[in-house]
Amino acid sequence: MKKYTIGELGKLTGMSARTLQYYDEIGLLKAERTKAGHRSYKEEDFFTLQKIISLKFLGFSLDETAKYLRNENWDMKDSLVFQRDMMKKKREQLDDSIRLLNLAIEQIDHNYKLDPQVFTSIINSVQMEDEHKEWMKSHWPEELVEQLYDRVKEVQEEMEKKMMDLFSRFKEVMFSDPASPQVERLVKEFTSLANEVIGEDPSTLEKLAAEEIPLDPWLFPSPFSPEEEKWMEQVMAYYMEKEEENNGK
Repeated sequence: MKKYTIGELGKLTGMSARTLQYYDEIGLLKAERTKAGHRSYKEEDFFTLQKIISLKFLGFSLDETAKYLRNENWDMKDSLVFQRDMMKKKREQLDDSIRLLNLAIEQIDHNYKLDPQVFTSIINSVQMEDEHKEWMKSHWPEELVEQLYDRVKEVQEEMEKKMMDLFSRFKEVMFSDPASPQVERLVKEFTSLANEVIGEDPSTLEKLAAEEIPLDPWLFPSPFSPEEEKWMEQVMAYYMEKEEENNGK
């Protein structure tokens, strides 16, 4: 079996000798030793190094990389499939980031003030989608949650654009009289947007409203400050009461 010196491995892979020495020292890519005490590498070390480089590209820490190399009993196909899937996920994350940045730039181009709290809350909804789904499934039927996400996925960019625009305009009228025409118009837009997300099926609404569940503030950061949240609650309560009065006539 052919053996490679650290210089040969570095030349073939583009890795510096110092990096390979460090990987050896921390046990990430252990080298054998010749009788003279020099590092020596086998052909399968190329494959291990390729996995390390791929995981590093994906943002894995060295500790995380070591964990995968130590705990996963991969054959070549398993490893390549894993790396492909992780890179596809990384690409999706980059695409999401680019899309959100474009939305923010568009918001500014239309002379709207881009509120940082609104922007970061929307970024969070994209970055933590998997965590959001798991949390929702712990409170509502899995089928219902999947239906909601499937519906939103079809029009995700449009929904994000509408939310960023709507929440930013709410900020501009914050603490105004709830009965003002400007606030009423925004409430109607908000209600319409909510119906786009959850649909207008009464059974869906009943399931979601069956119990009032407080959102985890870490998982679901609000686009509004606590004071703004309180005002929004008062506004929504005012219009719900108004709707009930109209329905009772």
